[in-house]
Amino acid sequence: MEPRPAPATDVKLARRDAVLAGVARASAWLSEPQPWEHLVPEALAFLGDAAGVSRVYVFEVEVREGREVVSQRFEWCAPGIEAQIDNPDLQGVPIEGAFVRWGDVLRTGGSLFGDIQDFPSSEQPLLESQGIKSLIVQPVFAGTRWWGFIGFDSCEQTKSWERPEVDTLRIASLLLGAAIHRQEREELLRHSQKLEVLGRVAGSVAHDLNNFLTVIAGAKQMLEDELSLMGSRTAVTDSLCGMLDHAVTRADALTKRLLAFSRRHPSAPVLVSPVKLLREDEPLLKQAVRHRAPLQIIEERSRRPIAPVAVDPTQFSQVLLNLVGNSRDAMRDGGLISIHVSTVDSMEQPAFRDEIPEGCWSLIRVSDTGSGMPPDVLASAFEPFFTTKDRERGTGLGLATVKGVVEGARGHLRVSSSVGIGTEFRIYLPTVELAASGERPEST
Repeated sequence: MEPRPAPATDVKLARRDAVLAGVARASAWLSEPQPWEHLVPEALAFLGDAAGVSRVYVFEVEVREGREVVSQRFEWCAPGIEAQIDNPDLQGVPIEGAFVRWGDVLRTGGSLFGDIQDFPSSEQPLLESQGIKSLIVQPVFAGTRWWGFIGFDSCEQTKSWERPEVDTLRIASLLLGAAIHRQEREELLRHSQKLEVLGRVAGSVAHDLNNFLTVIAGAKQMLEDELSLMGSRTAVTDSLCGMLDHAVTRADALTKRLLAFSRRHPSAPVLVSPVKLLREDEPLLKQAVRHRAPLQIIEERSRRPIAPVAVDPTQFSQVLLNLVGNSRDAMRDGGLISIHVSTVDSMEQPAFRDEIPEGCWSLIRVSDTGSGMPPDVLASAFEPFFTTKDRERGTGLGLATVKGVVEGARGHLRVSSSVGIGTEFRIYLPTVELAASGERPEST
């Protein structure tokens, strides 16, 4: 006698219980003390097996050239199902046009599910090209920020999604969002702790540096007096002593900035032309290069005059010295360091490519023809205490300081680098008109 088929209710309960078990396993796995990116592949496998689907995948939302796009980051596939992780059509898909509905629904916390044949005709071609017959898509939120979505595909047959299944798989998206948000908060905490350490170090360094500056300034004055008594003062010695005076003045201002940083005091911006500051610092910058490479300052006035900015002059000098020193160290065998100054609109290149918020910006580009940075180094370049230099030559604070100063001036910092070709840092500072508005659109 053949066994009787299980009642439909029992089948639904079994499916729901299987999904619950898969979500529980994924939850335990995503709670492991590891970067969430390392845990996602295994978690997707738990969910895919439990839900009896063909694929489970994760897409992340990005902003490119002012548009929201989504790109596939992770994927699990059942045996015999064609993977889509390398499908170029699933990278940088605009959330507009054919998929504007997805953005409207997911951004507000809603779910998308059903048979593809019931989806709007504009959405069907891309989904059908992947062999999808039915799907569920759940939004992923990192805190209150829409981070992306997790999807579940059925490719072998249409699948009638029961509401308990949909709701249970929503829990999976909440768990993933919680793991991402937890890691982001931990990174913010670590960053805050690093800043606290930096503040203590800055205060200590400022006091020690001030003592050395007192000795240097006194020795310089004694040298000038001795040269005068001997009748040996020349235009060259006067120029060198003048350079020492300028360096001591700048360094004294730097100690004050270090003390202000250690006490969390705000900067003291003034209205000034970036070209004027560059010309004033040019002797120091060339001295920092130490004849390893020629340094040129180029004013690009072809499109519009160089606009003034509101910036702390000492901090501006600190940024330039750090960047030029970085370029010098990247050119052991010589090369060229260029500093270009221009005024650009957010719709012009390279501001448009760099996704700089709307407005008019003063752009300072510091480029070199040095060794360049590989992608892994570039990704960590602005982290405090990260350095590829020898312990005697670098502390890992230079680029972190540059980033802090630029952002403190309500500006934006971008960098591009190619191994064997060189590196370019792009500093966007708000012009007086933009700064006067008191607004700073969030950078992407």
